[in-house]
Formats: sequence, structure tokens, C-alpha cells
Amino acid sequence: MKNKQTIQIIGGRFKGRKLKMANLSTTRSSKAILKESLFNTLYTDVVGVNFVEFFAGTGSIGCEALSRGAKCGIFFEKDKDSYEVLKENLQTICNDCEYKIIFGDTFSKYKELKPEEPSIAYFDPPFCIRDGMDNVYDKTFNIIKSLDSKVFIYVIIEHISNIQTPQNIGNFTLIKSKKFGNSTLSYYKEI
Repeated sequence: MKNKQTIQIIGGRFKGRKLKMANLSTTRSSKAILKESLFNTLYTDVVGVNFVEFFAGTGSIGCEALSRGAKCGIFFEKDKDSYEVLKENLQTICNDCEYKIIFGDTFSKYKELKPEEPSIAYFDPPFCIRDGMDNVYDKTFNIIKSLDSKVFIYVIIEHISNIQTPQNIGNFTLIKSKKFGNSTLSYYKEI
């Protein structure tokens, strides 16, 4: 049975367009208030940059970034159903946008990412810890440590609110955290 849930793009040139959602057992959507806060914080910094959505699910954050002027969206997703919905969303909503989808496990596939232009990294690792996922945050922090701080102008982590993220991850320093119930956004930059 296919899930018929949708979520709307809340700002930019695709505002009001509906994105399909994958099965809720494999993905969860970010709250509209969280997305609004994220893009109010980034404001014009998202315009003209690459927006990399790690653990993309159905791509609601990256599609929002493309709607608000990101130059290119890069999406990582390993769940087959979510990947198919992500592909459909991009073809339907962002068909004239530049984007790339990398199918597979983010923890191994991230090495394929080699941007040379200003980029924003958005991490939304699974909240539901399944077998083999108990160190998901440590593995996420290791990816962040490998990112070039001269290329990535922001690194943002959407995480469970009861997880305390480090003050520093590699060359990136925590500059802001904002809580939205069970979810928190933590923003990092090179200082």
C-alpha cells in the first residue's frame, strides 16, 4: 500500500507545491516551524550555494533550499522507497533545478562528495536507532570532521533534543542551537 501523505514547500519559487512522503516507518518529515526557522537563519546564505542533504529521506529540506535559490541540491539516501519518492519529487517539483542523488549508505557514499564551491551541509540522521545504528551520531560527527571548512560555510545537524552535540567537530564550531520539541537544530561554522 502506497502512502498518500504530502508536505508543502513553505517558501521560495516552489512555495505551495506538494512533496510526496515515503512510508513513515522509513522516514519522518521535519516540522514546518523547524524548516521556517532554518531558512530564516540561513536567509540569503542559501542563494547560489550547493545544498547537501545527508540522510535525505524524501528531500523536503533540500527541495526547500532549491526553492529558495540554492544553486544545486545534492541528496544522499539509502532506503529504496524513500529514494524513489525523492527522485519523483525532484523530477516533479524541481525539474529545472540542478541536482544529484546518491543512492546508498551515507556513511560510505559521502566520500563521493567533492564540492569545490560554497556549500551547506544538512545532516538529519535517523532518530530511531535500529540494529547497527547505535553509533549514528559518532559516525555523523566523523563525516563532519572530514568536510572542508573552506567549502562548507555551514554544517547543520537536526538531532534528537536530548542529544548534546559537541562544541567543536573538526574545524567547525557550534554557533547556535534551537529546540523544536523532540528535534533540535545545531548550526556549525568555521570560526
